[in-house]
Amino acid sequence: MQKSDSEGKSCLKQAAIVTGIALVALVVVVGAVLTFRGLSARFEPTPTPTPEPGPTVIPGRVLLEAVRRVNKQIFVEHYNAVDVQYNEAPSDWAEAIGIKQEFVVLVRGRVPAGFDLEQLSAESIWVSPDGTRAQLTLPAPTIFEDQVAIDFDNSYVLVSRDRCPSFLCRDNIEAYQDEILNEGKAYLIEYALQNGILDQAAHDGQTYYQQFLEAFGFEEVRVVVTGYD
Repeated sequence: MQKSDSEGKSCLKQAAIVTGIALVALVVVVGAVLTFRGLSARFEPTPTPTPEPGPTVIPGRVLLEAVRRVNKQIFVEHYNAVDVQYNEAPSDWAEAIGIKQEFVVLVRGRVPAGFDLEQLSAESIWVSPDGTRAQLTLPAPTIFEDQVAIDFDNSYVLVSRDRCPSFLCRDNIEAYQDEILNEGKAYLIEYALQNGILDQAAHDGQTYYQQFLEAFGFEEVRVVVTGYD
């Protein structure tokens, strides 16, 4: 019986030793895992923050092409009426005895004014490097003389005196087409200029292109009209 007690004690002692070794090994393993995790977290690369999107930089040439696409842009059109006087006589002596033609015609028509955008160049457009500011320099406004239109339906002859034979003076229709209409267009243009058509075109064009550039998202926009403050 004493021998059995001794053997039991020996077994318990061995079990205790084994259990202790196991606990020490567990502690070592746990410590190693925690240490590895700490080192991994320490040496993990810091994630690169995603940059916030900045303003889209629009090249000046893109704006230039967008503006020039219209070619000739009309902003103002004046509708006026002018009196055109036409006289013709074959000579002074013939006129002295009343051999002459006399016409007074009320000519109505439209005079358009705006900008010839074909005059724009690369220097006419400026965009800041960060794409937040833009400047457009427009050419001086002009009257499009080739588009001045006579309103024939509302133009008429006020005075007509023809005391000149056809072999001495031109036909009435020929005189009307060659002299009266051309002179009427010139008078309409002169009248439109006196009534500030170019100033109106400059103002309207500046306002229009201010809004045009702002639609591209620019924070600051400046439109300059050549010859105008």
